[in-house]
Amino acid sequence: MGRLLVIDEDSGRRLILRSRLSEAGYELVLAENGARGLIEARNGDFDAILVDARLATGVDGCEVCRRLKAIPERTLVPVVIYVEDSSGADEMVRAYEAGCDAFVTRQDLPALEHVLRGLARQRARLVELHELVQALTTSKPATTAPVAAASRAAPESPRRDRPETELALAAEHVTALRELASGRPDGVLVVDAEGLVRHADRGACELLGSRIEGSHLGSLIPASGLEAFVRDARVEAREGLRFDLPARRGRPARPMVAVVVPLLAQVRDSGPPLRVVQLHDGLRRRLAAESLRVHEPALSRAEAGPIVEAAREAFRPCGLLGTSALAAKLRADAARAAAHHEPLLLRGERGSGRGRLARTIHWSGTSIGPLIELRCGAHTEEHLEAELFGSARTASALERPGLFHLAQDGTLFLEEIGELPLALQARVLRFLETGLVERRGSARGERLEVRLIASTSGVLEGGVAEGRFRADLLERLGRNEIDVPRLADRLEDLEALALAFARRFGGARGVESISPAALAVMQTHPWPGNLVELESCLERACARARAPVLVLDDLPRTIRDHASPGLRDELTPQAAPRREPAAGTHTAAGLPAREIAPVARPYGSVPSQPWDVPPHEPVSLELYERLALLRAIAQCDGDKLAAAKILKLGKSTMYRKLKRYGIA
Repeated sequence: MGRLLVIDEDSGRRLILRSRLSEAGYELVLAENGARGLIEARNGDFDAILVDARLATGVDGCEVCRRLKAIPERTLVPVVIYVEDSSGADEMVRAYEAGCDAFVTRQDLPALEHVLRGLARQRARLVELHELVQALTTSKPATTAPVAAASRAAPESPRRDRPETELALAAEHVTALRELASGRPDGVLVVDAEGLVRHADRGACELLGSRIEGSHLGSLIPASGLEAFVRDARVEAREGLRFDLPARRGRPARPMVAVVVPLLAQVRDSGPPLRVVQLHDGLRRRLAAESLRVHEPALSRAEAGPIVEAAREAFRPCGLLGTSALAAKLRADAARAAAHHEPLLLRGERGSGRGRLARTIHWSGTSIGPLIELRCGAHTEEHLEAELFGSARTASALERPGLFHLAQDGTLFLEEIGELPLALQARVLRFLETGLVERRGSARGERLEVRLIASTSGVLEGGVAEGRFRADLLERLGRNEIDVPRLADRLEDLEALALAFARRFGGARGVESISPAALAVMQTHPWPGNLVELESCLERACARARAPVLVLDDLPRTIRDHASPGLRDELTPQAAPRREPAAGTHTAAGLPAREIAPVARPYGSVPSQPWDVPPHEPVSLELYERLALLRAIAQCDGDKLAAAKILKLGKSTMYRKLKRYGIA
């Protein structure tokens, strides 16, 4: 009746299920843990997969289900999750969120055969629909005639009786599938830098709920990583984040793919920068692409040429800003590394700019291929193997290229190579020594011309001592190393870097410079996040700026907390010596020593100044403050920013007081 895969750590339950289902005519394959079950699912063809929800070794049953649903060749295979007791309400919710097709408790186990029959019928309909779509999308008109017989509603009629109807139906399906496979989003959100949803289209409301504007991404889609993925998209578009959308209103969980496109700030914008988030149904997109047997359309040579030239202009060694000796050494190392094609290892803390350095080395060289990036710690070992080396053609799957193949004549950048599993380290080392890459499931090597750049934020020598990293791979990569310095070690470069970020994020708002007080505070910050933290700080500051100069009040609170008390004070009056008031001046009993004392001279004896106190004016602090502003501006020849520095005022406070007292 069918072939089943059972993933259960309990040998007794495996024997019970094997005995019961074998009597019903099923052929069973047993796996003792989740990892073994995933291997069996990839290598074999099954009509259904049964998973114990409470796997104790490695990943649990829900995670196994999620990974099974992520295998392209097993998308249509139903997954049944079962538990031993009936107190699994929360587990049932998690199971359906993971994408299972049925959830069975102990009292329902006798009805498991009926569940499997129902799932078999459902799968048969899906397979039939899949084959029908394939037939409709074929390019030969002659193949559309047998498709009519698949309806089983009427005997087949000659093609000459209805050619136009069949061709029109095929064209309609082809158009819809091509739009779906080429990346048409199922929902669109507009999100600000703080993660708040500003706008949502109808598709996004259907996916996430009707009232989502003003909500935070972290609350709409918790534990998905989408919030951080959106926040990190500042200048370049980001794509490829995969997550599961939880089930809602009876609808099962859906695998989604997110694409984030940052919007360039406009002068009229007063809020934080905005991002456009496109949500794609990963399952529908994959099925449509498999049905059409097409890939995403690539850029033509005419379109790609200007983009490559712009990248070569933007990512040059001279773009690594700074006047310090460390910055000069970094530029020299980058230029030297760009001149050869040997493997390279970049060492440095997280956020220190290793990714930009890798792009600079790639685009400054003579490579004609692309730059492909992969974070080694973001995937499981099974996914990493498929991502890096691809897979060979099998009876149930097409041949798939890996990142090594896609980076032909270019550069493959492996971030955090210390997190690469040992088995894959051996295969990477073999490629470095022989230039050959073997796809998964194939014993034939392919020779590729790819430059490998790896990066690490840890101490790989410690990994070698602990057995987590291969000593021979470290020796091979260590022949060419570049140490990327921390921002705290090159604070003399901070001003140049901060100005570059300020002009990038604040150019549309007219931001041109940074006040000395703000720079002084940034010099005292420890910058544990290095350049990434500085970039985020300036982006938020430019979003708050209301004048061409960034001031202390524009910086995030975490940066302002390092300001000294003198920089926080808006106005610190100087202590004036006590003296007897001269005739013609104002006097008041009990005034403190820290006051603004007028010049002791008879009024009218010398030419009056705008900041002089006429004898008929009453005693007023507002009057003295206005006169102090006028005198400071006069001493600075009309330079209001220099006057603010004398008075120890922030720029925004200075302009606010000038507006208050009507001083032009």
